[in-house]
Amino acid sequence: MKSFMGAYGLYYRSPLASLGIVAKTGTLLGEQPIPIDVLYETERALELAETFRSAVKETEYYKKWMRLDADLPAEVVDEYAEVACLCRLRERPDERNAVSHALFGLDPTGSQSRETDEGEIESDVEPAEVSYSEENVKQRRRSFGHFLSLLEANPQVVSSESAWREGLWSPPPPRSEEHGYVADEWSALVAKDIWQDAICSAWSEFCRTGLSLTRNLGRDLTRDEARQMVADMASGPPALESDMRTKQLGSSLRNGELLVPGPDGADIPITSASLEQLRLWTVDLDTATSGLILVLELAHRVGEHSGPGWDLAMHLQSAWQPSVAAVLTGIEAHLAEDPSVGQTLWWLVLHFVLTVHERICYSKLPEFTFRFRWEDGLLHFYDLGIGRFPLPAIRNNPLTSLTRDLAMWEEIDGTPKLTALGAEFVDEVLA
Repeated sequence: MKSFMGAYGLYYRSPLASLGIVAKTGTLLGEQPIPIDVLYETERALELAETFRSAVKETEYYKKWMRLDADLPAEVVDEYAEVACLCRLRERPDERNAVSHALFGLDPTGSQSRETDEGEIESDVEPAEVSYSEENVKQRRRSFGHFLSLLEANPQVVSSESAWREGLWSPPPPRSEEHGYVADEWSALVAKDIWQDAICSAWSEFCRTGLSLTRNLGRDLTRDEARQMVADMASGPPALESDMRTKQLGSSLRNGELLVPGPDGADIPITSASLEQLRLWTVDLDTATSGLILVLELAHRVGEHSGPGWDLAMHLQSAWQPSVAAVLTGIEAHLAEDPSVGQTLWWLVLHFVLTVHERICYSKLPEFTFRFRWEDGLLHFYDLGIGRFPLPAIRNNPLTSLTRDLAMWEEIDGTPKLTALGAEFVDEVLA
């Protein structure tokens, strides 16, 4: 890898440091910073290193080639892969346990120090990163346990992001107060994804329509023209009346007057569809009206959730976007003004598409990333891509692969099921 410290620096360095396994360059040893990355002298770190070395020590790569600056013969790579791949953990219980201890274990207090042969206490390097703490380890354990509890309730969570999201939004009853806390945090993550895909539909149609309209006109748009363009996006699909009151649209949704495709292809009322089904619906339509409907439905359904974990996660925000809680509060205040559908579409575009996009793009100069911006009082659109932006990972893939590699579940007759080890882990961390 042509990067700092190669593949280790690119992929493994940060997680190993955050897990308290490796001390990075610059970590203090007494009053002096260390010049290289080193392994902590702890049971977890040494166990991880020693069990991996045991797995690979007889390979030609370990005995010779890893110390050479030369191209590797294919047979050397093949031999090494046979024993070094994560898929081999099931065959090596000692190494598997070491990985589990690295992820979920804690070092005893004072374990960063050791006694020398002369009987003196030698102070080892102190962890430079605060991310390795007892609370963070507990949180990691609870999140893995929550994933396994959802797998137990619905095996499809390991293969379907939609099943995973639906499980997170409507999980089985929690096993404890702490389980309920982490379950609520994950539910709020789903709310964030629902909001993002809803506003993305407005973004996507705004880009398409604006680029097409300015090309046809041969000029940029005034503010009034931009506002009218957005109001005209009410034509859908699904088609809405631009001057219809947004509250009336909300009432229509509650009364089941708007239908969407159900899981079996038959149309069902909005109120009968899951939020995940509605998310997939707006992604498929890719229109501002489908996004607006999903926003209104999300604002209605968040009332089903509450609790400290939910409140904490719902109020998380980034440097560029407000928290979902702030968005929903803003929507409530906007609806109190009794706007029309056209006015609500403009409000969404103005606050969460136009303004945010310009702010982000101006921070990235000199790289030109604008899709649109105001120039001399007119709205100009750039032909730099008008597609949707992807959702960030919702963690089901790493949770699935890690728990399988750690033998916490296995497929029995084609169906994922918890192993005794997985069931014991769930009982331990969620009790």
